[in-house]
Amino acid sequence: MQHSASSESASSLPCLSNLNEKQTAAFHSVIDSIISPVPNGGNFYFLYGHGGTGKTFLYKTILAHLKELGKIVLVVASSGIAATLLQDASTAHSRFKIPLEIDQASSCNIKKGTPLAQLILDAALIIWDEAPMVHRLSFEAVDRALCDVMNVPFTGVHYRPFGGKVVLLGGDFRQTLPIVADAGREESVDASLTCSYLWTTCTILQLTENMRITTSAGNESMTFNGMDFTRWTLSVGNGALPGKCFYQNQPADWIEIPKQLLVSPTDTPIQTMASEIYTDFAVRFHSAAYLTERSIITPTNRNVTEINSHMLALVPGQQRAYFSSDTLHTDAVDPSWLEAEYPTEFLNGLSFNGCPEHQIDLKVFTPIMLLRNLNPEIGLCNGTRLMVVYLGHYVIKGVIMGGTFNGKTVAIPRIVLNIDDRRWPFVLKRRQFPVRLCYAMTINKSQGQTLISVGVYLPKPVFSHGQLYVAVSRVRSADGLRFLIVNEDDIPCNYTRNIVYEEAFADLQLPGHFDLNFPYRFVIESAQLYCFKQSAGLSSV
Repeated sequence: MQHSASSESASSLPCLSNLNEKQTAAFHSVIDSIISPVPNGGNFYFLYGHGGTGKTFLYKTILAHLKELGKIVLVVASSGIAATLLQDASTAHSRFKIPLEIDQASSCNIKKGTPLAQLILDAALIIWDEAPMVHRLSFEAVDRALCDVMNVPFTGVHYRPFGGKVVLLGGDFRQTLPIVADAGREESVDASLTCSYLWTTCTILQLTENMRITTSAGNESMTFNGMDFTRWTLSVGNGALPGKCFYQNQPADWIEIPKQLLVSPTDTPIQTMASEIYTDFAVRFHSAAYLTERSIITPTNRNVTEINSHMLALVPGQQRAYFSSDTLHTDAVDPSWLEAEYPTEFLNGLSFNGCPEHQIDLKVFTPIMLLRNLNPEIGLCNGTRLMVVYLGHYVIKGVIMGGTFNGKTVAIPRIVLNIDDRRWPFVLKRRQFPVRLCYAMTINKSQGQTLISVGVYLPKPVFSHGQLYVAVSRVRSADGLRFLIVNEDDIPCNYTRNIVYEEAFADLQLPGHFDLNFPYRFVIESAQLYCFKQSAGLSSV
């Protein structure tokens, strides 16, 4: 079984010399815990920093150093695209066998004496990137499983998180929170890692210096309320920008977008946005490098489909359509009535988030995105982008764009996807290529991507915490960011909603937020009361 301790080929010394002050402090905190672990816990860390502060670079430095010491490291990420940024990383759900349906009592399917259990025992460190986007119950399930593997019971005061294993989580709570179906604000915040009993044992390591955003003329000239682009982006994430209220009895969360970032609306907004981001498309449509560095992002899948269809029509060459095979599965004794009620034509018309459509239209040289983890070891993860180079009957061949496996040619087969949606009294079995066009992608799907040119298309405002921040933080400089806003009800098109759940930052208490005048206006439960309510099965919010 592969692991990351043997994958980093570079020496740690050059990397270590390039760390800034806070990266160096975080490096030594983690390494010291491995060399001299704390007996009763204290080995659980969270690396907190906004995009571009060098979290991935620090991970690689830690990995290189531990390789020199002959140590084993398990590296996972919450999304497939984040997993491709680190060598030999995998998704957390596949590595730790986290159940898809999870509750307060869930544990992972890790049995003692198995190779996976032994790998966990041998590992000196577990790194988990993009942690804030995962439901807290998943971390608690991993905690119970690791305590079992490590033979460390839960003993109250002497409780050792993750069985005493040194664990380094990382991410940014300004980004989107875990997705909870049909959830309101309280349920979304309650799903956050900061509302877990584990959080009371966590040591926060903060990175603040932006290593990604360049000092180009675009950043220097783009100011809003006296802030440069970096500070403005963080203010969006912290909910610290002055807001207006356009609807009675609604929050004052409509913020003004700097005029330097705006594209003027027209009667054909999709065409306008596409021309702004995909410049010289007619002569560069077949360039993987060109497609890798740009995308249009928007809140909903419907808008993504509209943009992708527009772009596909601009690509020369023969178009090929792939149709799915859809059947239904049910536990009913007599399923004939279901088959009569829901014929194949009806099943073909169903659409689900994260699932390929019944009909997929593609051309050679078009960019596609994987919607499932096929083989993370060769870069085929949920969220991986590829450029199509061959359209066959049984396989689609593509070249991976970006990440560790950039330029690798792979084959994608049809697979059977089981879709269990509570709206329907059956499980849909759809056999289809797990891909979709990706000239455009949803804001949630863009999380983890770093691009040079991004168009934020908002026919309607964002609808959840962190979405606007994710959108504006995908780029390296202000030169590469453009907004096209289409508002109704006579709201000016230089305003859009910025939804920030302040409670998500409750237990961070970090100077970076206060420096931006972050409005802390809430009361935090004590750790003792929280743990009591958890043990009693009560809500934490």
